[in-house]
Amino acid sequence: MIFDTSTILRVLKDGRFVRKLEEIGVGEMAVTSITAYELLRGAAYLARRGSERELGIIVRMLSELPVIPFTYEDARVASLLWSRLRERGTLVNDADILIASISLRLEEVLVSLDEDFQKIKEVEPVLELVLLRP
Repeated sequence: MIFDTSTILRVLKDGRFVRKLEEIGVGEMAVTSITAYELLRGAAYLARRGSERELGIIVRMLSELPVIPFTYEDARVASLLWSRLRERGTLVNDADILIASISLRLEEVLVSLDEDFQKIKEVEPVLELVLLRP
């Protein structure tokens, strides 16, 4: 299962959330290189402002998880998703489109708290999505 950035941040902040994931039968956790970037970007920003702790936590966590790279095929699929969303007048964060394209290529379930992924699923129904409620 691929966890997006919102899910990883929630896991880091709330131990009870991990139990909730276990209850719904979430399997092995992986992240994409896009999520790794988003997490590291936020942690690096906090580190520059004097809070090194978050960066260390993120680096340790990412060293223990499979990080799935973004490929040319993902770029092709992402561009098609973006085009379909644009036709509908639906705006979705590019990072979410990139993460969804990786999930589609690998035919992996995507676990998220971000409702933008539901918009992506509307234009690409084969996206396997577990949309958690906060």
